[in-house]
Amino acid sequence: MTSLASAPMGSAVERLRAGVEELSQRDQRVARFCIDHAEEVPFLSAGELAGRLGISGAAITRFSQRIGYDGYPHFQKTVRHDLRATLGLKQPGPQNAVVADFWASERANLESLAALPEQQLLPFAQAIAQARRVWIVGARSSYGLALMAEALLSSFRPRVEAHSADLLLSRPEQFLELTAEDAVLVYTMRRYSRATTQVVTALHERGVTVLLLTDQGASPLGKLARHCLRLPTQGSEAAASVAPFVSITSLMIVLVARAWKGDHFKQTEALKAEFGVYEY
Repeated sequence: MTSLASAPMGSAVERLRAGVEELSQRDQRVARFCIDHAEEVPFLSAGELAGRLGISGAAITRFSQRIGYDGYPHFQKTVRHDLRATLGLKQPGPQNAVVADFWASERANLESLAALPEQQLLPFAQAIAQARRVWIVGARSSYGLALMAEALLSSFRPRVEAHSADLLLSRPEQFLELTAEDAVLVYTMRRYSRATTQVVTALHERGVTVLLLTDQGASPLGKLARHCLRLPTQGSEAAASVAPFVSITSLMIVLVARAWKGDHFKQTEALKAEFGVYEY
């Protein structure tokens, strides 16, 4: 049995990285996959992982036991726990510091956001502008961000739809609506939704361009995305900040509006006036 099995328990991936050379050639293949794709492990069954590597499910079970776990579910649970530990959220502090800490965190996040290079931002916006159709997908709290983005973006370009990842899973026939000419704009933050991962993986397999807005953790969708923006979300209390997501969405809409030269906006404003949508 490998000495990994008796090594001090800590981060599962760190233990693998430190002891990978001790393993057999086949176990090294499994270990290196888990090291390079740690964020995917919580979403892959033993059979799915085995299929990715071209080995048997029993080989995954034996690998997990040889490195010191009861089986693959135990190893998977440990990796999931390690990833969750990177959240960095704080417990509530003294009442007199809450407001000041909140604004300090927000300022720090936005200052970090302003440092994103233009060469990352422009291709992201261009992909939104050029797609035949744009789906905006999120789950749970991220679905609220998707709805906001749909409401704003639909004024500046046509064929924009927000979808809950959880609801899409119940009606997968909707995936047939998108092709390689389309894009999916994804909002996801830790803790990463299994539904979002499943939906976006299925759309990626159909050739749909994946545009990912996520936090600075290890999103399982990072390797699928054509363009990925990792945003600072440090909160001063127990909730992560969503201000960077709102700000970057507003910036993307400005860039898309410029690409469309305001033509769609003029048409939508004329219709809103015709139907008396606004009081003034």
